[in-house]
Amino acid sequence: MKSTVLSALAGLFLLSSCVTPPKENLGANYLAGLGGPVPTAPQQLGVAEPVSYWDDDGSQGESYIVVDLRRQVAEFYRAGHVIGVAAISSGTEMRATPSGDYKILEKDIDHVSSSYGHVEDSSGNSVNNDATPRSSVPAGGKYVPAPMNFFMRLTWDGVGMHQGYLPGYPASHGCIRMDRNVVPKFYENAYVGMPVKVIR
Repeated sequence: MKSTVLSALAGLFLLSSCVTPPKENLGANYLAGLGGPVPTAPQQLGVAEPVSYWDDDGSQGESYIVVDLRRQVAEFYRAGHVIGVAAISSGTEMRATPSGDYKILEKDIDHVSSSYGHVEDSSGNSVNNDATPRSSVPAGGKYVPAPMNFFMRLTWDGVGMHQGYLPGYPASHGCIRMDRNVVPKFYENAYVGMPVKVIR
């Protein structure tokens, strides 16, 4: 009987130790003093959380964006709480999105890539979906730069946030592709100089 009770108590202890901890709040140390919670990362690396929404409550205060590469989400914060979330697709392992602290350097609603695109044949069929401006083009065909609507530049060497295809895992050349349903709201409410933190 005594060993059964001890076994049950040990089991309860083990179960209670598996509870997911609440999101940590680093306060003034986070994002150079802007404050805000740190997202809790799931166990799998690079699997997108299929949740996107915009819920602006009209609050006032400092705004910033946190891009979580592990969770594959971007979160828009104002006054220390989330008002928008976008599912994302970041860079592949070979072309990883760099983590770190950034500021939005420029905004361009109709931006196109200067580095990547696809090649079409004379009938308009895509014959190379991972092309560069130097890729060979068949007779009568053309190179088409990749559209990057709602582009918010983070680095001068090409990394930014923009609307794009989301397969549910990291698949870009390094940019942060965002859900087309909410990226217009991120773009509208973001500003040049706005802090963006990219975390792994």
